[in-house]
Amino acid sequence: MSDPLVPRDHAEAIALFRAEVIGALTRSELSRGELAAAIRALAQHRFRPPGRRATKCFAVSTLERWYYAYRHGGLAALVPHARSDRGRARELTAEQRQLLLDIRREHPTATVPLILRTLVADGRLAKGAVSTTTIARLYREAGLPRGHRPDGHTRLRWQAEHAGALWHGDVCHGPALRVGDTTRPLRIHALLDDASRFVVALEAHHSEREDDMLGIFLAALRRHGAPDALYLDNGATYRGDALRLACERLGVTLLHARPGDAPARGKMERFYAEVAIMRSRVWPTPGLRRRLPLDPMQRCA
Repeated sequence: MSDPLVPRDHAEAIALFRAEVIGALTRSELSRGELAAAIRALAQHRFRPPGRRATKCFAVSTLERWYYAYRHGGLAALVPHARSDRGRARELTAEQRQLLLDIRREHPTATVPLILRTLVADGRLAKGAVSTTTIARLYREAGLPRGHRPDGHTRLRWQAEHAGALWHGDVCHGPALRVGDTTRPLRIHALLDDASRFVVALEAHHSEREDDMLGIFLAALRRHGAPDALYLDNGATYRGDALRLACERLGVTLLHARPGDAPARGKMERFYAEVAIMRSRVWPTPGLRRRLPLDPMQRCA
């Protein structure tokens, strides 16, 4: 039995896909106006290109280019050609590329939009100077997809089945506050629902004790009821007997992340990074970011 006929490579698969999209138009006798109307209508449809999980629409100009290329050169004219600068992000300098790669290695769970927004907010990239597509391509070609870790393991995305199934809790260290003649620390306590990403509790304190955690947990319970499970780190704030007893009596499963496994706390880190970005827009504080642009995530306990 002969082998099934399949595209020779990804480029030919792309060409076949493009021919399928505009093939019906090339086999029809259409006036210029009818062709323009047909292409506009085609631009409203969504298609799934080879190797992609998501569907997308194509612009009228793209479909017109495919149409005339196929009419004049057949399938060969629809084969994509590799760029001469393949493997390099065209809008980035060598220093910026290295910075982006360093950030990805240090923060493998951060999304590309979050990295870009943080760089812009930090002044390391000009707004509009580079797109998320360019950065994503840089990471893809460098073999650094989201979740990739230096130890060779991959952090897979996971989400609770429904709201209330799992709450995350964490503390973020904010800038010190001047109160009269004294300086007081600022600790931002938060509880986040895993499935909905709804912030069920958010309070500012001067400390990070078990009593602080019990207070915000009680307030969240009164407003939203008890979750099925509570996921915390291994700090002393979350290791007290009172918190464990309260969870046992409420039927809440108390979970703790493994020591040193920061990526397991990625959802809270991302939330606090967003908080830091918003804070920098309305309350600029000199000297808060003296290392990498994602320094706010490193401050989270």
